[in-house]
Amino acid sequence: MSLVDCLPHHPPMRLIEEVVEIQHGESATGRRRTKPDDFYFQGHFPNLPVVPAVILIELLAQTEGIAAAAPPPGTSAEPMRLRVAAIGPFKFPAAAGSGATLDARARVAGRMGGLIKIEGTVTADSVLVASGSLTLAREGRSGAVEPESVPTLNSV
Repeated sequence: MSLVDCLPHHPPMRLIEEVVEIQHGESATGRRRTKPDDFYFQGHFPNLPVVPAVILIELLAQTEGIAAAAPPPGTSAEPMRLRVAAIGPFKFPAAAGSGATLDARARVAGRMGGLIKIEGTVTADSVLVASGSLTLAREGRSGAVEPESVPTLNSV
């Protein structure tokens, strides 16, 4: 199984095409080359395709999801199931268009229970197009956040 296969996403929502670098449990760099027929360009925007900000955020979330969830090489463990629990402040200083190589660099900034805070950037052909933070949460089998993952006032 490739690292990208650790994601629960399937095309067209599997945004990462390759993992360029990984430190299991800590950081990763994922890459995608945008194409004119990518689904998000269909209406965003006609005659001037721009990668939507939410796609840049999702690309970053998938990148760190791989770093945090993928089992280390040589193990038979199942990938951890994670989902986006919160989106922190983000900035989008430039736009990415069709034909750009997007590099998402994400790192673990902190952990509490089943919550993982990540910080990262996305560049398009080496130009910064997004930076910010996300919180990922470990999921139970039903897709809900595992109860022990959510801190209570007594546990903080």
